[in-house]
Amino acid sequence: MMTYAPLRLEDYDISPTNGFLPTKPPLKRLLDPYYEPWEQIMDRFNQYLLAHHIRPLVRKMPVLDTSKLTTEAEYQRAFTILGFMAHAFVWGRNGAVSEPASEFLPASISIPWVTVADYLQLNPVICCAAVCNWNWQILDENAEDLMNIDNLGTIHTFSGSMDESWFYLITTAIEAKGARGLNAILSAISGVENNNTELVTHALNEIAQSLNEANHILERMYERCDPYVFYWKIREFLAGWENMAEAGLPYGVLYEGVDDTDTFSLDNWQSLIRRFRKYAGGSAAQTPLLQAFDIALGIKHFPTGHLGKQSTVAEARNRLREQGVPEPPPANSYLVRMRDYMPSGHRRFLEDLAATCRIREYVLLSCPDTLMHMGNASDPRVALRHAYNDCVGLLKAFRDKHIMIVTRYIIMQAKNGPSITVRPASPVSNHYIPRAEQSQALTQASAHPPCGGRLGGDSLPADPTMYPQTNTGSSHVVSKSTTGGCPVAAASAGTSTSLEKGRLARKINDNSVVRGTGGTDAIQFLKQVRNETAHTKL
Repeated sequence: MMTYAPLRLEDYDISPTNGFLPTKPPLKRLLDPYYEPWEQIMDRFNQYLLAHHIRPLVRKMPVLDTSKLTTEAEYQRAFTILGFMAHAFVWGRNGAVSEPASEFLPASISIPWVTVADYLQLNPVICCAAVCNWNWQILDENAEDLMNIDNLGTIHTFSGSMDESWFYLITTAIEAKGARGLNAILSAISGVENNNTELVTHALNEIAQSLNEANHILERMYERCDPYVFYWKIREFLAGWENMAEAGLPYGVLYEGVDDTDTFSLDNWQSLIRRFRKYAGGSAAQTPLLQAFDIALGIKHFPTGHLGKQSTVAEARNRLREQGVPEPPPANSYLVRMRDYMPSGHRRFLEDLAATCRIREYVLLSCPDTLMHMGNASDPRVALRHAYNDCVGLLKAFRDKHIMIVTRYIIMQAKNGPSITVRPASPVSNHYIPRAEQSQALTQASAHPPCGGRLGGDSLPADPTMYPQTNTGSSHVVSKSTTGGCPVAAASAGTSTSLEKGRLARKINDNSVVRGTGGTDAIQFLKQVRNETAHTKL
């Protein structure tokens, strides 16, 4: 039998005041002049994206060494801005209708991004932490409630729109208010270990208040985030490269300079394709707060499309007897995988919480059905069970609201189609500055664009001595007379000339599956998670 050891939020990089958000606001800039090539792009990021300059600018950007990053906040800042640039590069399309999503991520982003991601123990792709946890600022330092959503602003967005800022801030504010619930969870665990019914009941009431605040914040999504703007102008940038064949990424994305892409020839395309990476994009399933509430309340989730049962009285009794016997992880593989998109400390917290928390078992055995049926409201054990059920009901209500938002912001938009007709964009210059020795090769290749739109080794950095690790001595321009020789391009090419071909934001028919940015069948997954929550009520 293991000895009970209380969990401390600080041991998992969790703030007692801000929850899974940093205690101090995230950095707005990396102050070391060495990182100015990144920051200069971010200074005018929205303008560059609007003017179709992101891809050529990123191609010209030097490969920076991440060893000059020294603090956790600097690593978080680096991860976030590299993520914005990476997703703008992949999905930005340079404004040209004929230009597909990029299946290649240049070394100027992929090398430092993977290094930073490894340090933070995250997947190198946009995630909830990047756009919500590490992307906020306080507007009025003298405000009574610093973390009130009306006192928060974003640092970066793709679109530069109020709608996108509000979309992120809703999650940011929920995470901040979730700190109350996290502290209450630890208090409830202490009450269970000491058989203190009154303490557990009080803690459950605190969790209910935290969930109630989360519900009120989520309801405010409609105030300043327009469904049309979100679906057609914002959502695509948050997508990853998993299950995105319909959006133009059948194999995922190749991280140049990380996966040794320059050693491959497209004649050996099977080996090349195995090097492509597939990651889910930003998803609400990546917030550790909801998974923490699931664990605290003993809510079990099962593989999508499969029915399961919540824990029985016998199972509850066994877990209470054997301290240290962990609650098994969610059987829903998607929820388990989403933990790989959480900061490492938060992921460890969920694992340790599952090994420690037995609140549902305690409630189930303290107040059996026979006692509830007697209707003695003054009995502390009955009050305990009511407090538990209130928490389950509020979490179920939160997930109901989430389903309504997904329906309005994604499903309805996809089925209604765009409200305006968009004309194809005019061809846009890449502002590409080749080296002298490349000019002839590029001229010959211009009639046959490189597979995936890739142009390697684009230009010299502004100061080669400052960034010596930038590979300026090699250039790999691959050309094919037809897409038939390159399955990567062939899979993205199609016979349709529709503006929506190969895009995540597009009109669908009634029978098509609408995928979330995480790559799942959004509604099926969310409804099952909601129903499993409801079935946990005692």
